[in-house]
Amino acid sequence: MKLNDNISRRDFLKFTGLAASSLLLPLGKVSAASKLQEWPAGANLGRVLGDIGTYFEMRSEPNFNAPVTKGVWRDDVLEIKQVVVANQLDPNRYKQRWYETPDGFINAIFVQPVKHMPNQALVSLPLDDQGRPGMWVEITVPKVGMEYSGSWEYASHWIKSRYGQPNLYYGQAYWASDIRQKDGKTEYLLSEKYGAEPDYYWVDARACKPVTEADVAPIHPDVGDKKVLINLQYQTMQCFEGSNEVYFCEVSTGWFKEGKRLTPVGSTPVWRKMVSLHMSSYGDEGYDLPGVAWTTIFHPEGQAIHTAYWHNDFVNPLSNGCINCLPHDAKWVWRWINPQVALYPGELTVSGSSQSTFVQVIES
Repeated sequence: MKLNDNISRRDFLKFTGLAASSLLLPLGKVSAASKLQEWPAGANLGRVLGDIGTYFEMRSEPNFNAPVTKGVWRDDVLEIKQVVVANQLDPNRYKQRWYETPDGFINAIFVQPVKHMPNQALVSLPLDDQGRPGMWVEITVPKVGMEYSGSWEYASHWIKSRYGQPNLYYGQAYWASDIRQKDGKTEYLLSEKYGAEPDYYWVDARACKPVTEADVAPIHPDVGDKKVLINLQYQTMQCFEGSNEVYFCEVSTGWFKEGKRLTPVGSTPVWRKMVSLHMSSYGDEGYDLPGVAWTTIFHPEGQAIHTAYWHNDFVNPLSNGCINCLPHDAKWVWRWINPQVALYPGELTVSGSSQSTFVQVIES
């Protein structure tokens, strides 16, 4: 099996319509947290990917030559009836998956699979390990708006670049440090603990699932003979206990640059784990990604296994070196990999490698 479509994250974003972002709204401070939209609870849904201005065409059949039935825009939420295979082979793509919706078919790489699972708002925040109010939360709705709290001048790039329309998305994780009542609803004050500027934003509490001890409980912690195997050719990740495979999933590793993959080959121990990390780079491949959940750093240069909520093109190398996963895959691996991380503070930097699971990256 060979990958037929090796594109970088930059190329993917261009392909999905970022050029259309010139049609943007005037820059302005977010004045209020958006009202939480309602979708069928627990239904299979999909959020249209891309940046402001991104537009896709839905088709009457699962192929790009079929007639257009409808146009959809970034952050539109669709009902997914089922996943189907293209009825005309697209030789330019490895994955031939499409989503069937009530209004037609859309290629799966343009849509993040999500759920709408609203939560019961808390009356007060629990206390952390320092005796201060606070908790980790996961976003469990397709999207939710926010009210930025602080000086707009110093807001992070990801907030300013949304031109007054920043959202939080399904699968992200944040730290909640305060709670309030406004306009008849409960809101949490969210921020990021690691890798971020000190931004704060009020978000509807119903969008936020408190991360519990069960969410971070280790999987098979007494098994010492664990290994993660990442195959760059097949774009897969396998978890082994001895010779037994206990988990398998598709991933996206580093894209090609100057004829080489950006994910280095070799075997290295996990040296840091975090419930959430802000990831950013302002070089040639600039990106600014908040709330990256279930991050497991395994390479000295910073390569990590983590959730990716900004694309759904797994088995295609799209990252700058990290291992992109669906949220449930990243979370399972985070819990399974040794060593264990406590709910508070939700981060562990390992001293020595004797207790760490090794991650082996191979070419094929």
